[in-house]
Amino acid sequence: MPARQMSSINRPGHTDVRWFHSETVTDANSDPVIVPSIGRDAAIAVTPGTNAKVQYTLSDYDAIEADTAVWYDWDAGVITDPTADAVAGSVSALRLVSTGASSWQVSV
Repeated sequence: MPARQMSSINRPGHTDVRWFHSETVTDANSDPVIVPSIGRDAAIAVTPGTNAKVQYTLSDYDAIEADTAVWYDWDAGVITDPTADAVAGSVSALRLVSTGASSWQVSV
């Protein structure tokens, strides 16, 4: 399964780089999104279609690419209302599991 990279943005006058990802997923699991290892938690906001959940993995990049990674549900579980939460920045990757058309944003 191909993994996606988050987009990095460096603003003039700021010393740190921020990383972002957003997309809409319909009745599917998103491709894994690699979380940069920079020592900050990943903030996640989800607007579910029918329902959605975010999953994270601690598996290595080879397992993510081979689709053999072990995935864990985020603390919020399955949601039916817009929800924001965070996961530790030490996770390897995130993915969205969606029923209906769900959108999500991730910022690190």
